[in-house]
Amino acid sequence: MLELPLLTFDMDGVLCRPPFGINPGGSAKNSRTAAGKRDILWLTERWRYCFRRPMPGAVDGFGALQLEYRCVVVTARGEAARPLTERWFRHYFDEVPVIHMRPSWRERSGQFKARVIEELKPIAHCEDDAFTAAWVAELVDRVFVVDWPRNRSLEGSNITRIRTLREAADVLRGGTQS
Repeated sequence: MLELPLLTFDMDGVLCRPPFGINPGGSAKNSRTAAGKRDILWLTERWRYCFRRPMPGAVDGFGALQLEYRCVVVTARGEAARPLTERWFRHYFDEVPVIHMRPSWRERSGQFKARVIEELKPIAHCEDDAFTAAWVAELVDRVFVVDWPRNRSLEGSNITRIRTLREAADVLRGGTQS
């Protein structure tokens, strides 16, 4: 049996709405080499994701992409949030995809995603964070960036801005963006 091409997806801001619908975007303090911090955000990790809904079009778009691709989630959520994250997928998507989660605070979000995506070698990645998307664009053929005000300055020859995952499916099929 022929194995389907691999797509990877960030979770928050791509599949799951951020808190209060506000995407905080990246920080000017992002670094490819700085160590992570064990701070209050890491310590409250498992509770920060309660009561969030899917992004508009995420359930349908992810489902459409799963018909033609292996879809794997690469999220910087910590392993402590795995039970809640898997429950969220079962509730909204009726299944739990393969999920790679950050094992430790020692690795920053972008560092973790770049490392895992480089190992997985997907044909494309869906992201919302500009810092991470720019880095991952060096590692994969195409990056789909979910459009948020704080990532609008991001550009690149292999970066495609989308509003919904359905648009990514259309682009991958050779169609045009709406």
